[in-house]
Amino acid sequence: MIIDNVTGGSGVKGHIGVWRVADDGMWSKVGGQPNQIQYSWGYIAAKQIGYRPGPDRPNYHISALYLEFENQVDPSVAISVAAFDRDLGITYYNNLGSSTSRDFLRIPLILEPAGSVSTGFEGNLPTEQQLNKLTFFAQSVGTTGVHGKDFSHSGAGGTSKVYAAALVAAPDFNDRTKDVIFARTVFLAANQVTKEASSQIGLTWDIAFE
Repeated sequence: MIIDNVTGGSGVKGHIGVWRVADDGMWSKVGGQPNQIQYSWGYIAAKQIGYRPGPDRPNYHISALYLEFENQVDPSVAISVAAFDRDLGITYYNNLGSSTSRDFLRIPLILEPAGSVSTGFEGNLPTEQQLNKLTFFAQSVGTTGVHGKDFSHSGAGGTSKVYAAALVAAPDFNDRTKDVIFARTVFLAANQVTKEASSQIGLTWDIAFE
């Protein structure tokens, strides 16, 4: 079993919700768990908050989600994934191209993040600045992963099961080489979710700055 670090000593923490999204738009929760904040979150923050190389600087706000999946002959089998360090970045995702069964979806966030305050944190902020938490929303879309593998309930490689996710800053959505990983989590077995013909897979992702 993999237990992700909540903060990694970063002063930032996150939690995800995994959902099944029906064709009628109804979201049904599968489960939830913490995430791991990657070291590269500091690069994102520095670029977005204060580093100004020129008037055309890229926008490093969090704007994309990676959903990792494996195509399985028997989708009832839980997917085993190695523990990962906080320095994991896009090289890992590039290397999924050599896998015979694993790939990932790179999808835009479907809504602007919702803003709120961490429970119990209200007294630490001025009344006019009651904001320290963002909730991001995304859901699976498309039938093919970045490396060309089927994302399907009945593809050539079997049934696709989502087993991990990453929250990503994509300053140029047309250029994946510029992506930076903010946070990642590997789903517990109970939260791994298969692609079904009649539904998509949704994710809510809370990030609190404390």
